[in-house]
Amino acid sequence: MKDPFGREIRSLRISITPKCNLKCFYCHKEGHDGKNVNLMTPEEIGKIAKTSLNFGIKKIKISGGEPLLRTDLPQIIENIVDNRLKDISLTTNGIFLEKYAKRLKDAGLDRVNVSIDTLNPEKYKKITYCGDIEKVKNGVKEAIDVGLTPLKINYLAMKINIDDLDDLMNYCKELGAILQVIEFIPLNENLRKYHVDISPIENKIAEKADKVITRKFMQNRKKYLVDGLEIEFVRPMDNTEFCSHCTRIRLTYDGFLKPCLLRDDNLVDVLTPLRNGEDIEKCFVECINKREPYFKE
Repeated sequence: MKDPFGREIRSLRISITPKCNLKCFYCHKEGHDGKNVNLMTPEEIGKIAKTSLNFGIKKIKISGGEPLLRTDLPQIIENIVDNRLKDISLTTNGIFLEKYAKRLKDAGLDRVNVSIDTLNPEKYKKITYCGDIEKVKNGVKEAIDVGLTPLKINYLAMKINIDDLDDLMNYCKELGAILQVIEFIPLNENLRKYHVDISPIENKIAEKADKVITRKFMQNRKKYLVDGLEIEFVRPMDNTEFCSHCTRIRLTYDGFLKPCLLRDDNLVDVLTPLRNGEDIEKCFVECINKREPYFKE
């Protein structure tokens, strides 16, 4: 199914908890306020995920908060697994990844994205308020060792950590990980001072690239291969191209389908109809029909 703007729906991002063990100052909580803690069960998540496959979903990403705070995460993955899916991935801060990586792989998880904004221990603690970068690095190594690959490092580019990019590039090259450089979206005026335009950085990388790949079903974002390192750039800020090629819908931790990350006024309740024994396909139709580009020309 396509939305009213002709965009296919190929990806579903599922938030399974609003809780997190870190307190990053920039966290947008997946665009949801986190007031209602009415969590879905693994079976409910599985039923919603499998229904999404009828509408063209090929990839599912699990997120939080911090998804590894849910002890039933392996059961959630087991309920999602379906041979029609091309990819099941997880976004995590990596603090508990060393402990759970093997269990998640055995449950059917394909790969992980790990958020690392800096390798500097003091700066990492300042950004997260309480994080230990060494635990994250141990988790990354374990994830690669058990086969949760290709592993991606999510680097959110901000004024306070823009000087750490070279170190992260070297780190990812040594590991064989993919580096994803993400533009910071300041969702309020207090955060605007941290925003950095990453276009000049992308242009410099493009000049050095041995190969450039355009990811058609991932907002037309570019992937650059530079001396054995893969680097992706994600630029959603005021980006009409990003929105016009968006193929993702979201499921909030409390059971609402979310047509757009940056809007919270058009959610579709899917959990209540599911618990009432109703056909939830109509919820997906409503969600998809509500989709529109946030940034327009």
